[in-house]
Amino acid sequence: MKKIIFIEPNPPDFHIYSKMSLPRLGTVLLSTVLKQHGYDVKSYVESVGELDLKDVLTADAVGISTITSTSKRAYEMAKLIRMAGIPVFIGGPHVTYMPDEALEYVDYVMKGEADEVIVDFIHALEAGKGFEKVPGLSYRKDGRVFHNKVSPFVKDMDKLTCPDFTLISGLEKEGSRKFSITPIMTSRGCPYDCSFCSVTGMFGQKYRFRRKENVMKELRNNHDLGGKWVFFYDDNFCAHKKRTKELLHTMIEGKLTPKWTAQVRTDVAKDQELLDLMKKSGCHTVYIGLESINPQTLKAYNKKQSVEDIRDCIKTLHKNRIRIHGMFVFGSDMDTTDTIAETVRFAKKNNLESVQFLT
Repeated sequence: MKKIIFIEPNPPDFHIYSKMSLPRLGTVLLSTVLKQHGYDVKSYVESVGELDLKDVLTADAVGISTITSTSKRAYEMAKLIRMAGIPVFIGGPHVTYMPDEALEYVDYVMKGEADEVIVDFIHALEAGKGFEKVPGLSYRKDGRVFHNKVSPFVKDMDKLTCPDFTLISGLEKEGSRKFSITPIMTSRGCPYDCSFCSVTGMFGQKYRFRRKENVMKELRNNHDLGGKWVFFYDDNFCAHKKRTKELLHTMIEGKLTPKWTAQVRTDVAKDQELLDLMKKSGCHTVYIGLESINPQTLKAYNKKQSVEDIRDCIKTLHKNRIRIHGMFVFGSDMDTTDTIAETVRFAKKNNLESVQFLT
């Protein structure tokens, strides 16, 4: 087995990232690991470029990464590829929670973080045995379904390789130069545990972060390649405020301050020192899970924030000239049809620069 292809399907509808090429990092990181182990690897990211099915069908194995919105297309791809006799494995948040569903369409499901097990899995695939030793793997054998215990979360984030974007089809020569905004991961996990969120199931509640020196290395590389924008691909960029401040101080001192965006919580607005550093280091827009303006829904979501926190956060961030992409989740048992209309009015009244409604 030599040639391995990864696929990240395109979401079916217009979304916040539709106007920019911003791949999720899963397939790129796994591709980079396998390349370092001598495999011929390519990653197709449909938001970046068109899928070459003819090329895909020459692979020895195909891996697909999926979230819920892309799962239908992911399963359709898997069925087609398996018909050609090519083994298909799949990972990502959706199938981590729904492995039995996924096994109706694929041969193997990799649950949770696969960074430290992907090589062992490929070795098992080559040998045709040893799958029971691969943490986090779900598979069928002799008509039975087996779910291996999920692998531990990566403890040392600095052991993770820097993503090689030239492995993405269409970016072989340019790499991240073609991006309007470059994704850089500085941490995984979130200490909160909102009831509707997939993050803790996928990456855990323990907040794990990379040393600022390694983050700076990626920022320097992005700068040298002409990158002007960065999206910090963290689940909660400011979960550990002391650590975030140290990183932002280092960016300012090192004069590496591209315009950047990140996902944060409303509590950033309660720390003026943090806001000052965010603005000085180049923060342009933050993506915030506001979730609901219904107090009962916020309680049901285990959000640990109030409607007053939301109002104060919006006011404070705007005062500090930081733009807001507000994200709301509809569908709580506590919601009514009036909740939707009230939320839209709230977003307009508070001048949110962009809004995303999820169900």
